[in-house]
Amino acid sequence: MVKFLQGVERAVKRKLPPGLRRRLRSSKFELIAMRARPVDLVVHVGAHHAEDRALYESFGARTVLWIEADPDTHTTLQQVLDAHRGPGRHIAHLGLVSSTPGAKMEFHRFNGDGASSSVYRASERFRQRFTQVEETGEVVQLHSQTLPEIMADHGIAPGAAGKALLVVDVQGHELAVLRGLGESLRDFAFCKCEISREPFYEGGARFDDVDTHFRDQGFALVSHPYRRVPRHGDVLYSAGGRQR
Repeated sequence: MVKFLQGVERAVKRKLPPGLRRRLRSSKFELIAMRARPVDLVVHVGAHHAEDRALYESFGARTVLWIEADPDTHTTLQQVLDAHRGPGRHIAHLGLVSSTPGAKMEFHRFNGDGASSSVYRASERFRQRFTQVEETGEVVQLHSQTLPEIMADHGIAPGAAGKALLVVDVQGHELAVLRGLGESLRDFAFCKCEISREPFYEGGARFDDVDTHFRDQGFALVSHPYRRVPRHGDVLYSAGGRQR
């Protein structure tokens, strides 16, 4: 019965106009960003392998700053960007972003492609939910930087952009990244942030704390009604946006 209903759903979707089919496939984040085009600057903290490089260019991004903490992952990131052919300017920066500069911090590597690596260790809840992902036991010693000093190093000023998007995907360290920005957070029109309602990382930020920080800076949650914020996933905030 389930397969039959899935087949009916696919058949109905094939008959929809192309524009509506794209809307059904897209996330709320993508739809909002596409309506706001051009979003000409993107700063992505927790770059991994720049998987969204083409998506950001579709938003109209002329400059994308990719920041990655893990030296090995950064090497792959640079190779990916060197091979990329697109209209945007892509910059890779190796650095651990936090609330204060110069702090010595431990960075815990996880298996797979390292997408779950973090300054925090996995919690018991993490191990229960993500049974195929685990710490490798390898710990890298890194020194922190703040986002304003990294952007200054590359001559990037979000306040001078037409519209700027901040993306923060750092496995529980999101609040520290935001605090390091101070009031400069308000130079961004949008911020896409990974959040957790549950303690997936030991000592990691939780959604309520991140949400309070955004609201204190004049941002509003625009991707979800509060009752539908996921246990773990991405949310989008807008500067001066209407709260859902």
